[in-house]
Amino acid sequence: MLHEKKPKDLLEERVFTLSNFLSVSRVLLLPFFIQFTRKHIESPRSSEYLFLAIGTCILAVLTDFLDGFLARLLSQESVLGKYLDPICDKFVTIGGLSVIVHYYQFPLWILIIYILRETLGVWLGGFLYLKRGIQGKPNWWGKIGVGLVAAAVLWYMTLPLIGPTLPENHFFLHPEYSGYVLVLVLSIGVIAYSKRYWNIVFHPERFILDPEDKKQKKKYELV
Repeated sequence: MLHEKKPKDLLEERVFTLSNFLSVSRVLLLPFFIQFTRKHIESPRSSEYLFLAIGTCILAVLTDFLDGFLARLLSQESVLGKYLDPICDKFVTIGGLSVIVHYYQFPLWILIIYILRETLGVWLGGFLYLKRGIQGKPNWWGKIGVGLVAAAVLWYMTLPLIGPTLPENHFFLHPEYSGYVLVLVLSIGVIAYSKRYWNIVFHPERFILDPEDKKQKKKYELV
């Protein structure tokens, strides 16, 4: 049966876990990434800050992998952690794309589409939890999208290092292609989420959750 939940219910489980700390630390790395990038733009001949910015980006990617891995390994999985991880991802990915829009001419319209999609994702996740008592599970399209954002940021950041050594019109000199692929993946993801959650959101009376249905269990989880 679908039922409403209260925000305080998220705090009934363990809050201070290593996996949750790694999720939050990813957001805390963002100001350093912004500062290192700004310093590099101000002194482009010095590559020190560029390497620091790239290293910070890679560290954020590693924490994204480790938080989920350690949560499973240490049996620290929780409803809060499963919502905290993607929310932190949204802050970091929007911040990263904003940096390359501002400093490296990444297409602004792609950033706007990404923000709209992530805002919709936050609303849907909150609605499913608070109004339907269901924990929304991310699909592979969302995970691929986060990976593509990391790849796009790293592509733009490494361009000053590798670009001068490449011949004119080399594929690597067009990092905006990563943005076009990102839009495609986001569009497919929105369609996939719509098919999965449409009836739950708009027609809950038509939806019956059977805990014994293994196919349903992969998609939905009561909380």
